[in-house]
Amino acid sequence: MCVVATVIGPNFYHPYLVVLAYSKAKFAYSIISELQPLSFRGYSHFAELFLAAAGFYAVSWQKKLNLFKLILLTIAALVAFRTVRHAWFICFCAAGCIADSLADAPAPDHGESWRELAMVAAAVTLLLLFAAPATDFTVRGLDRAISRDYPVNAINFLRRYPLPGPLYNNLNWGGFLMWYLPEFPVAIDGRNDLYGDDLDRMFFNSETASQAYTTDPYLNEAGVVILDSQLPLAKVLTVDPRFSLVYQDPVATVFAHR
Repeated sequence: MCVVATVIGPNFYHPYLVVLAYSKAKFAYSIISELQPLSFRGYSHFAELFLAAAGFYAVSWQKKLNLFKLILLTIAALVAFRTVRHAWFICFCAAGCIADSLADAPAPDHGESWRELAMVAAAVTLLLLFAAPATDFTVRGLDRAISRDYPVNAINFLRRYPLPGPLYNNLNWGGFLMWYLPEFPVAIDGRNDLYGDDLDRMFFNSETASQAYTTDPYLNEAGVVILDSQLPLAKVLTVDPRFSLVYQDPVATVFAHR
């Protein structure tokens, strides 16, 4: 039913072409951490493995084998252990199978009493009054969090002192720049199916400041360059005579083409 629903949608079969393109990509899966398989260097990876094993155990040791659950867990495990990004596949499916195997016969639902509803309302009120303000989940707090990882101050500088494009950026910031700096078309972003392995590899080699960066046509034609300050390329361009440093902070570095 899900397949039929997607096919009769406005995009017809085209979403499956995107999935097919992702399945053929190789380079992106080698450099993007969330697209790599589990490394078992963190406790969460072992927790996922334990949950998957418990799910298979719960399904296989029931009196009557449920073929649907077994197939569901198998597909979810193949997807989840292929990339870190899809860990939730096996976690949700396994948790559901475990809970279903432990469930007794359903008892009649008489609804919540007024005392239970009052307790829930009191707990929510206390949470909002005392716990929520401590999370700093405000517009100002969100701005501070974004500014720690993304070039907010560098972009604000470019708005005050505009430079002619085109723009050159590192791969990780493409999506953010499309949103926060829409007046400059990005050189690349995270849509790996759009750019392909060859272009991703070229940008990665340029970011690592290998000798290939000198022949990068996107960099050579750029009017303004915005890079993560920790990238080797950001350090190399400070001594490159073709570019002049116009802005720098711990997060981002901006160059103008001379």
